[in-house]
Amino acid sequence: MKKSFSTIALLLLSALLTFSCSTVKDFIGSPSLAMKSVSISGLDLEGITFKCDYEISNPYPLGFKIKSVAADIIYDSDTKFTSISTANGLAVAAMASADNSFNFKVPYETILTFAKKTSGKKSLPFAVKGNASLNTSKFLGKDLSLPFSKSFDVPVFKPKFSVSEVKVQLPSVAQLTKSLVSGGMNGVNAAKLAADIVAGKSLPENAFDGVNLDMGLNFNLNVANEGSSEWKYALDSCSLNTVAGNLADVAPASSAAISSSSGTIPMTAKLNTIQAGKFIIQLLNKKGSNPTFNVSSKLSFPEISNALNLPLNYSKEIPLSSVALSKS
Repeated sequence: MKKSFSTIALLLLSALLTFSCSTVKDFIGSPSLAMKSVSISGLDLEGITFKCDYEISNPYPLGFKIKSVAADIIYDSDTKFTSISTANGLAVAAMASADNSFNFKVPYETILTFAKKTSGKKSLPFAVKGNASLNTSKFLGKDLSLPFSKSFDVPVFKPKFSVSEVKVQLPSVAQLTKSLVSGGMNGVNAAKLAADIVAGKSLPENAFDGVNLDMGLNFNLNVANEGSSEWKYALDSCSLNTVAGNLADVAPASSAAISSSSGTIPMTAKLNTIQAGKFIIQLLNKKGSNPTFNVSSKLSFPEISNALNLPLNYSKEIPLSSVALSKS
């Protein structure tokens, strides 16, 4: 039945084409493409990824495929900064419509370069302009090309993150000595090791074997926006990782939100010598593999309607050489 219907539909189109291609348009109509939206689909430390959603309608009694989509990404009506092209392959059924999308990325450096000419604009006018090619030659005698165009705003920003004031919060000599003795060490050796720890001397890798002791790791997460857009930064969650995997959760010691161009979020993690003894030794000795902290956060740009609570996940390395001791 499906094959018979396709044959009848092809014969109908062929009969109409006997008159002219305009006859097909008059009786059936033409395929159309509607660019529905251009929205921000993702952020990373290199740039902004945009998603273009579009719909193609097919009035014909036969289906077709989208051969390709090609577009220019244009700044301020006349400056092309990149072109994109994709072999699409999406099938659009007879007398139906289909939704599809494509992505492209705008690097932060491109945004900041264009923004230098705008005297502090908070967003920049961009547009995506292109064509979708349809494989209609089998029944129309030629492929069709459907143009599309859509304007969108790009926020002027570039996130910058750094870590400072990395400190291990040491217990007092008395607390250290007590915990070491509780772990099975004799009093003399425990007192000497406790004094060495507080003095910042080099420690053996197994110094905390069998010892149950909590220590704090504190640092500042510095967040800045290198652009002029108004933004809101909100930290969701954070974890401390080593090459062996997740070591500890890290929590903000105060507010986890920043709404100015730059700010600092104090962070703190609790490390226990039973679970992380060897890592704590690496921190104290400043020797070994640098740990990283993985951050899940959100950015919002209040002046852009489709730029609210955008996820931004990233990792930052904490150099062991930057670790200091904070003594009780």
